[in-house]
Amino acid sequence: MVANTLGSLTPFSARLYGVVVIIAPFLLLASTIAYTTENGINNGVFGGTIGVWSCFTLSIALVGVMRLLEASAPRAAAVLTVLAIMAFSGGIGFNIQAISLALYGAESEIIETVEGGDAIAILAFLPWGLFAPLTFVLSGFFLWRTRTVAWWTGALFIAGGILFVASRPERINELAIIADVAIIAALVPVGWAMVSGRQTSRFASTSTFATEVRSEVV
Repeated sequence: MVANTLGSLTPFSARLYGVVVIIAPFLLLASTIAYTTENGINNGVFGGTIGVWSCFTLSIALVGVMRLLEASAPRAAAVLTVLAIMAFSGGIGFNIQAISLALYGAESEIIETVEGGDAIAILAFLPWGLFAPLTFVLSGFFLWRTRTVAWWTGALFIAGGILFVASRPERINELAIIADVAIIAALVPVGWAMVSGRQTSRFASTSTFATEVRSEVV
């Protein structure tokens, strides 16, 4: 649940971002499931295509969530916004590579085959691939630390980020699905609160706390 503030968001922008916050993790899960019905994580045309769209929406969604965080941790929100945009822009590259891998085979997999003068190509993928789980983990921490969301929402962000990096590089299909479900459970309540404009009474008295810890987290 979102705390007693919509940060710097207007009602319209809160609803707009909120819709994307709800849609984005479901697209991520749809991409993962599509991959599992093809050749596995990061190897499939359908999964890669949906994955590109999931990255578009996740970048927008995380910008919206960081707008919520601005009220109590503006510096952290700014840094995490940049990190999220870089993470999911990089994610588009991974999904396009997944399409290429499915169509043209292992020889098209840059990450596994770069060598010699072609090694520079690895910079198109790393370290950006690590930024997505890092964004989820740090977002969860700061959202929880400032009480912008309920503690369990922050915990789910962190769990989703850890499971994300544990599953995708090793292409563990089942674990990747669990990671996506954790991210859905974290993002959907936040998105719904943004869309509906609800403010939870449970956190209505936490603005003082947020002010007190602001100097610690920004």
